[in-house]
Amino acid sequence: MDFEQAIQELQTLYNTSNRVPGFRKKVMVDGDRFAELIAAVKGSLPADVQEAEEILKQKDSILNQAYLEAQRVKTTVEEQVTEQIEAAKQEHLSKVGESEIVRSAEARGQEIRDEAMVEAQEIVQDAQRRAIRMQNESESTATSRREGADQYAREVMFGMEE
Repeated sequence: MDFEQAIQELQTLYNTSNRVPGFRKKVMVDGDRFAELIAAVKGSLPADVQEAEEILKQKDSILNQAYLEAQRVKTTVEEQVTEQIEAAKQEHLSKVGESEIVRSAEARGQEIRDEAMVEAQEIVQDAQRRAIRMQNESESTATSRREGADQYAREVMFGMEE
């Protein structure tokens, strides 16, 4: 029995129960049936909790994917930097006698390396920000659903007490 059905059954039990004379809005209910329905309500709530746990697992998966993507980009950038450094070294060797060109190539190689490191850092930070934002959204959704289910259960229980 799902949550909605259990709540509907509780409402029906309340509506069909005998009123107690002299007590305002008090009814006599079948205790066994009432306990059965409460157990059904409790049994259906964990489905919402499990859904929240799944959302948290998805968050972890997204974080892992973002981390792996950042590592892949960083590796690619490092490889490109290495290739450019090697190219600069080859150029340096071919023009050993021309010190101005050598200095320029070394400076350019360092500049490229610095730019690549900055870009890799930005990509990693962006991935981390996205992962944190997604984590916060997942946690907020899970909390909201949990609070909504709790509020609904309280409202139904208060309605039955009246």
